[in-house]
Amino acid sequence: MSHPINNIFYTDDDPDDHLIFSLALNEVKPAAALHSFYKCNEIIAYLKDENKPLPDIIFLDQNMHGNRDNECLQEIKRIARLEQIPVIMYTTGSRDDLVGKAIEVGAYKYIIKPIIHRDIRDSLAAVISELEQLPS
Repeated sequence: MSHPINNIFYTDDDPDDHLIFSLALNEVKPAAALHSFYKCNEIIAYLKDENKPLPDIIFLDQNMHGNRDNECLQEIKRIARLEQIPVIMYTTGSRDDLVGKAIEVGAYKYIIKPIIHRDIRDSLAAVISELEQLPS
C-alpha cells in the first residue's frame, strides 16, 4: 500500500529558494499543495495547531536564521503528532558533522540543494517517489 504525498511544507529563509523549489515541485507533483514558511517559528506555530492539517512531508533548510544546531528540526521532532512525518533537510551545508547531527536528531534524509533546475526536479522526484512507495 502506498502513501501519496499531496501536502508538502517547505521552510527556508530565502525567497529565491522558495521560487526555485516551487517551480521544480510543480513539474514533479503539480497537484500537490505547497505550504511555504520563511522562519522556524512560523512552521512550528502552524504544526502545533492541532486544527491545522498535517503535512505529508517537510523540507527544512538547515542554514536559515533561527535554526542553529538543528533547533527547528529538534522542535518539530518534539511534536508528538508529527512522529511519522518525514523531515528532509534540504540545504547547502554539507559538513559531515551537520549531516550526522541532523540524522541523529531525526531527519529522514539530508539533501544538498542542487544548483541545476533539472537536478532539483530530479532530487524532489526521487524523494517523493521513495516516500510514496513506503507502506502507510
